[in-house]
Amino acid sequence: MRRIERGEQRYADGSPALQATAYYLDHLLADAVARARAASDLPRRKVDVLISLCGFAATPTVLTYELLRPIRLVVITSRDAPDSVDLIGQRLVGRDRLRYQDFRHVPVDASDPIDMYQQIARELAGRDGRHAVIDITGGRKVMSAAAALAAWQLNLGLTYIENQFDPVTRQLRHGEVRLISLENPTTLFGEQELARALEMFRSGAFEAARRRYDEIAERIAVPGRARLMRTLAELYRTWCDLDLAALPAAVAAMEQSLRQDRRHLRPETATTIDRQLAFARRLAAGDATAFVVCFYVLGLHYQQLGRHDFAALLFYRTIEACLTSRLRHHYPGFDPDDCDWARLGDPAAVRARYTEVSRSLTPPAPAGPPNKLTLFAAAILLASLDDELARRTGLVDPGRLRELRDRTWARNKSVLAHGTEPIAAEHTESLRTEAARLLTAYWALHGDGNDVDELCAGLRFLRDDR
Repeated sequence: MRRIERGEQRYADGSPALQATAYYLDHLLADAVARARAASDLPRRKVDVLISLCGFAATPTVLTYELLRPIRLVVITSRDAPDSVDLIGQRLVGRDRLRYQDFRHVPVDASDPIDMYQQIARELAGRDGRHAVIDITGGRKVMSAAAALAAWQLNLGLTYIENQFDPVTRQLRHGEVRLISLENPTTLFGEQELARALEMFRSGAFEAARRRYDEIAERIAVPGRARLMRTLAELYRTWCDLDLAALPAAVAAMEQSLRQDRRHLRPETATTIDRQLAFARRLAAGDATAFVVCFYVLGLHYQQLGRHDFAALLFYRTIEACLTSRLRHHYPGFDPDDCDWARLGDPAAVRARYTEVSRSLTPPAPAGPPNKLTLFAAAILLASLDDELARRTGLVDPGRLRELRDRTWARNKSVLAHGTEPIAAEHTESLRTEAARLLTAYWALHGDGNDVDELCAGLRFLRDDR
């Protein structure tokens, strides 16, 4: 073969280099393939499509084909490789090999990575990339770099024939080759997949994000961040669903995950999660005051996502919880769901004052105190009792009571209440303003002495994975 390449001996047609390649393929290839197969780490999955770079020599493409035996071969060529393409086609198309329709050669601009990417993407249109491999051995430097980037972007397999080329012949040294399957960084480190999972997480699709993080954690080399986000997504899912039965297990799983992988988080992020876990434990224990705050925080979450229907409902529940919880806290034994008016003083006097406040409104509210309090009836009752919460929020004023009634009316007409009308952003914000005002007053009377705005800010769901 060396003598043929130096022009000292003739073999077939073409330039001495092509003649030497033909001789190699006729007399040395079979032995080289056998040795390479024994030494190589071949892909575990069947390769349907082999995309092989051919910048000059045909040998790497033929050798890789023999090792992988794909159903389809696409040769990406430079302008210097037409003779090599002919040689590849002559060798690999025929009985027990490739059909003519399964062999393609595509010229690219070897210095243009975008051209390389577009050509490869076009060849894979409609096919499952998991069963495709790009072999970069035969490409020139820019071609190989561009093909590697395309493989990682398209999530394809990547192979390379390891061997030093003979400095004289520029041929692979016979009998020393092996095929290496290179790990795709998107699989090995998972950065792109983690970024896509984070978008699910930020959108509030916590269950879908949890499943995605679970898949990623099972296959990337450094799964700590994926494991953390998997457990955080589950914690937020149970929190959003107010799944109190599942919340203790979610809290325990998050605590365990922090012990294992806390180093993947910034200290301030880990501190925020610690505070959220402490609050979630209060929720799981049925702390009524924690529930009032929880409704408001969830309302802020859905308002940020543009889900005004859920946000309005949760702000409404915040207002309702502030009013009814105040009655339960301040008047022991009184149950807004089954009113015993004697718990509030002389029943006749309580009823008379309730009726007086109801009739002072325009239009008047139903005068008779109900056996089960609605949100607005609870507000009227607190106003009629001249309660401290009503004084702090101005509800002792009939004008403020009418304002409260107007603000809650939009929610009552929504599809999540008693009607079919959509909730506009301005209605949601109006309810949020009312909820914030009542929550501030309620927290001052029944909270732990800390600033409720800071508490709510710390409970907002994280939107980062660092």
